[in-house]
Amino acid sequence: MPDAPPAVARRSAFAGLALAAALALVVATAPAAAAATHTYGEMVDYPLVFPVVGDVTYADWFYAQRASGEHHAQDLMGTKMLPIVAAASGRIEYVNWSSNPNDLRPDKCCSITLRHDDGWQTYYIHLNNDSPGTDDGEGWGIAPGIRPGVHVQAGELIGWMGDSGNAEGTSPHLHFELRDSAGVIVNPYQALRAAEGKGTPATCSGGSSAPLDSLLDGTRLLRKGISGADVGELQGFLNLRGHEAGPVDRIFGSMTDLAVRAFQRERGLNADGVVGGQTRAEVREIAQGNGFASLTDPNGRILRPNEARGEDVRLLQEWMRVLGYDAGPFDGIYGSKTAQAVSAFQTASGLQADGKVGPSTRAALAKALGLIAAPSCG
Repeated sequence: MPDAPPAVARRSAFAGLALAAALALVVATAPAAAAATHTYGEMVDYPLVFPVVGDVTYADWFYAQRASGEHHAQDLMGTKMLPIVAAASGRIEYVNWSSNPNDLRPDKCCSITLRHDDGWQTYYIHLNNDSPGTDDGEGWGIAPGIRPGVHVQAGELIGWMGDSGNAEGTSPHLHFELRDSAGVIVNPYQALRAAEGKGTPATCSGGSSAPLDSLLDGTRLLRKGISGADVGELQGFLNLRGHEAGPVDRIFGSMTDLAVRAFQRERGLNADGVVGGQTRAEVREIAQGNGFASLTDPNGRILRPNEARGEDVRLLQEWMRVLGYDAGPFDGIYGSKTAQAVSAFQTASGLQADGKVGPSTRAALAKALGLIAAPSCG
């Protein structure tokens, strides 16, 4: 867990009183500390909802030595903007290490602490702090309405994966920490493994098996206020087109509405913000274009470094930039810069880092970009 920001040396008397009052409120409302029943690093059998929706890789890294000292959490490696959900029902205790519900400054993004209803805690660190396709530190990876004092249900969206804090320069991941009701840091590895094995059709729904399936095979009108897998794929598609629809969170909010209208104007449609047959037809036309179709087709040609050229390579370079990897100029030439970006993405996705774009890398790209809706599990 990164250190809290140092206190400002000079504070006004009013600011000091306000801070004291806020801390007193936290102390007064926090559950009473229970007697320690676990030891540091103990592997525990604790019921959890898996905290990441989408593909991640991880091992038991609890005692790993890091530059900041011994690691006391599990790192779930994935890609930027994977949805992060509450691992248990409880009350948000801290956002960015602040007990002040109004202290939501972007320079302190992005971490969350959740106090479970039974007194246990989970920490969610390195949430996204970048604008789409950048590493600018200007984003906000905490879901709307998530602030200290808010009660959330297990499986409820609380944020998105990123590389904030002392993870800048590393692959995107979630630092997931578990503490018992006495505040003892325990090892959540086995609990995560158990939770990961519960993704069955009885508890998960709304996914798709091919890029834009849910969006293009659906017929319902999509408009502001709607949610679902088809909305998530719409958001992923719009972001790739340069129309910022916001995080791929499956919720048709204001940003998605504006992005849809911009896309409709681009394609000469009535810009009403409603996705019906005509708008879907325009999406389909783009999706069936040579480059897009080749890059999303599991059986498309294998793109090899120093060999491949064409529209699918140019799109690959654009898509890698959206994911935060610098693949060089969008020139359609698969050179060393593009190969390095692809290899870095493959490593972060748990794939063999050979720099070649085949079926597995294509599938990982589509999921990371939101073109394939992952199941929503509760």
